[in-house]
Amino acid sequence: MGKHGDNGKISALGPARVEEGTVAGYLVDPGFLVEIPARTDTLTPAARSERMSRIRNKDTRPEMKVRHLVHGMGYRYRLHGADLPGKPDLVFSKRRKVIFVHGCFWHRHPDVGCKLARLPKSRLDFWRPKLENNRARDLENQKKLAMDGWRVLVLWECELRDAHSLRQRIRSFLEDE
Repeated sequence: MGKHGDNGKISALGPARVEEGTVAGYLVDPGFLVEIPARTDTLTPAARSERMSRIRNKDTRPEMKVRHLVHGMGYRYRLHGADLPGKPDLVFSKRRKVIFVHGCFWHRHPDVGCKLARLPKSRLDFWRPKLENNRARDLENQKKLAMDGWRVLVLWECELRDAHSLRQRIRSFLEDE
């Protein structure tokens, strides 16, 4: 008799009690126990993978909002400077200035009042180092750009709500010689 029984089907012989940090046990065949780890994620691994695959690194909604605003202000730029550290979202070559549009979650917005920069509730052992590495890489890229004579403006996703203030900030950055 195999682990799935004679007919190849798994049958649960009643609910198992699951406590925080433990594994649930389900009887498959009499005398055979399969352990399934307890999950704190609300999605299955396949559903989580599918959802994460939809996350883009270019042409995001916040980036498109900034691009539309900057273009409407009359400035022209190059997109995603592949030859520059960090591939800035908007590159103003003649001015030697770049703009990064950062998502508060992915790039760890340091503002304590930012609600978008919260940490996930599950798998902190995975997320914390990943997000902190993103932040460290961003700072390193900004330092490299500054050493090469580029001026850098970082716009955070949560700052894009006030279009008037955003417009003033961008104009001040681009016109400041």
